[in-house]
Amino acid sequence: QGRAEVGPRALGNRSILCDPRRADMKDLINQQIKGREWYRPFAPVVREGEQDRYFVMPRPAPYMSFIADVRSEWRDRVPAIVHADGTARVQTVTADQNPFLWELLGAYEKETGIGMLLNTSFNGRGEPIYSRIVEALNLLDTTDLDGVCVEGVLFQ
Repeated sequence: QGRAEVGPRALGNRSILCDPRRADMKDLINQQIKGREWYRPFAPVVREGEQDRYFVMPRPAPYMSFIADVRSEWRDRVPAIVHADGTARVQTVTADQNPFLWELLGAYEKETGIGMLLNTSFNGRGEPIYSRIVEALNLLDTTDLDGVCVEGVLFQ
């Protein structure tokens, strides 16, 4: 959705977003969607102001540029975003930065009680982040990805 982001991180417009509660999610994405090594970690995205609830992180991090300890009471509840050392590379988001992602996080929290999602760049093995709909739909057709949302339209 929206404009492509500049820089090395998935900041919400070109992202694969997933349930952080599923312990198998890291393996599913690494093996079946992104085709990369099993040990590669994933980042959580959370609403700015709520990061300290889940992480030892009193400041926002809008560009996934900080590593934070995942609070011990959350590690078993969101295993897909917890690295082997108990940390995560957190992204915070505001309603102004990304209204769609802000609303999605709020809706997800109402549904699950957890206001975060796993966030990784939307690309396949060895490819740049996708910028064309045809690339996104090709990944949907050739992997175990559940769906692709393009400007509010969900393809499954």
